[in-house]
Amino acid sequence: MQDKKEYTGGPSNSRRKTFDIWFALIILFSVISIAIIYFGISIGTTNLTSYLFLIPIIFVANRYPERGIAFSFIVGLLLVAIYYPLVPTLEDAYLIFVNSVVLVGTGTVTSLLSRELSKEKGRYESIFSTSQAGILLVDKKTLEIKEVNDRFARMVSFSPKGLEGHSLGLIWEDFTEMERFFSVIADIQAASDVETQFKTRNGKTRDFLISVGVGYGSTFVLTATDITDRKIAEKEREQERIRAQTYLNTAGVMLFVVRSDHLIGLVNNKCAEVLGFREAELLGRNWFENFVPREYRDMQRRRFNAIISGSSTIGDEFEHPVMTPKGERIIAGHFTPLREGSGLIASVLFSAEDVTEARQMQHELIISEENYRTLFEAGSAATAILEHDGTLSLVNSRFERMTGYSKYEVEGRMRWNDFLYREGEMQDGMVPFGGEPLGAGAPIEYEMRIKNRKGEPRDILVTTSPIPQTSRYVTSILDITRRKQSEDELRASLKEKEVLLKEVHHRVKNNMQVISSLVSLQSDKIADKDMLERLRETENRVKSMALVHESLYQSENLAEIDPAKYLKILAEEVISSYALETEVELEFDIDVDLLDIDTALPCGLIINELVSNSLKHGFKGRKHGVISIAMHEIGSEYLLTVKDDGVGLPPDFDVTALDSLGIRLINVLTRQMRGTITIETGGPGGSFTFHIPAQKK
Repeated sequence: MQDKKEYTGGPSNSRRKTFDIWFALIILFSVISIAIIYFGISIGTTNLTSYLFLIPIIFVANRYPERGIAFSFIVGLLLVAIYYPLVPTLEDAYLIFVNSVVLVGTGTVTSLLSRELSKEKGRYESIFSTSQAGILLVDKKTLEIKEVNDRFARMVSFSPKGLEGHSLGLIWEDFTEMERFFSVIADIQAASDVETQFKTRNGKTRDFLISVGVGYGSTFVLTATDITDRKIAEKEREQERIRAQTYLNTAGVMLFVVRSDHLIGLVNNKCAEVLGFREAELLGRNWFENFVPREYRDMQRRRFNAIISGSSTIGDEFEHPVMTPKGERIIAGHFTPLREGSGLIASVLFSAEDVTEARQMQHELIISEENYRTLFEAGSAATAILEHDGTLSLVNSRFERMTGYSKYEVEGRMRWNDFLYREGEMQDGMVPFGGEPLGAGAPIEYEMRIKNRKGEPRDILVTTSPIPQTSRYVTSILDITRRKQSEDELRASLKEKEVLLKEVHHRVKNNMQVISSLVSLQSDKIADKDMLERLRETENRVKSMALVHESLYQSENLAEIDPAKYLKILAEEVISSYALETEVELEFDIDVDLLDIDTALPCGLIINELVSNSLKHGFKGRKHGVISIAMHEIGSEYLLTVKDDGVGLPPDFDVTALDSLGIRLINVLTRQMRGTITIETGGPGGSFTFHIPAQKK
């Protein structure tokens, strides 16, 4: 940074006491002029000596303009008095008179001009000394302060003499700025309203607004206004504006000010966000022309003007659309007139919220309510809205027809319990109105009996749901009286058929047991072992079928049996029918709950054949053997596996190529169930796996 130059030197000599010098000069030149005139007369010449009086006349007229005219007349008369007695001819007398007139005229004109100049100087000095602005006369080349008024001296805490004769750099805060400023002024010769800073005598810095023009001679005329207080006030106002803007921006609502000329004077961030512009882009724009739709514009403008004039009698709330770059939005809020210090309303503060979504939701809600009322009234079921205590607040026409009561009689006057067939009777699942409110969740459905206006019983199916965010319920009611009557009739008919079907299963089981007993009696008289074996197999097959019918007879479900229980009894019955030296152990792994008769009967016959085959061929010469029976439901099929740990099957075993009755029966039964067989051969023990489609339940 360049060091500031210090300018020193004494005060100027422009202000001196001049009264004695001027008066002495006037006396001196007057005496000299008279002496020269007399000397000229003594040597015989009078041509030029009279003009010597011009010097004292001009001095007097310039220094004492109010006495200049009188002094010039006195000198003129004195000249005539001196020369007139001495002139020899009339022509010489005429010349003396002309010279006197010239002297008087010169004195008069000079006095008049001096008077005007004195007036101008007085006016200048008055302005200079009484001006509210500081005034400095500064040398163009050296920037030395030639003259300064008291006003400026007080501004910087100096006396005028303390500044005059010193460089302007004594008080200019930034010396580099000063030099740059005056180098520009040297070219353009003038500048106005330039802000800078001057130092006071005590070293403080103050802000000034200066203007510079060219003065007389080689000087600049510099006027300065102290704007320090104004700058402080502006700074405070700016800080206050920033604080106010901060408060405005933190508000969650739109805030904006519209002046009396309809221009926007202030906005906050929320307002700018809703309108889709930056804050700076909104300021100064006409609110009504730019943001209020045409169909609302005139009405809103008239209302605004009425507020400004103070004649508005309407409320302070408003709601209307506004135009944004992305389309119209709806704002709603209230306004507050803002008054000046004089009490006049100068602008209006608008406080608003964007209610577009809320109004859209209200519109949709109205449509939804209309749709709901239409559906409520036109629904095929009787429908009612119930309060928490069971009061019916709204019913539809079907409810009227079902109960025989009119809407007027029901709505708000009757409770749900008033319709119970037996007063106070609570049925299973019934909503206990008046108790704890139901929570949100699936609707509650239950059947109950009510009475109509005539006291006749009606069976109904009730579906009750709590209405969200309220303590009310919507209840849909179907009259199922006829259905209940039909169900009772059907239930009685089914009961008869169940008894009949149980009797059928019982009789079939008994008949098969008779057949089994006959076969057993017949086998006692047959000596042929092969024939005896065939009869035993037939007896076991009949027993397996009889066991199915016995299970169905004992089951509550006449169409399905428990496969685990059935297959266990069946396998044990087959083993007990053979006189074996081998101890055979049965293993079961069955997780199928119920099996229909069309699957259970073939599976029982298949297991009968396979267990019989294992007992006859699988455990010869062994003391112990194991037969495993497993049945699982995997996906959409049953997986039935029967295996033993006996001698196994030959590698070339083909179930389709064998001609034995048992194998043929297994093939037929598998095809009957639309199943397939997988056989494991070539190892210890044999394994048959059946893939059987599960019946649809």
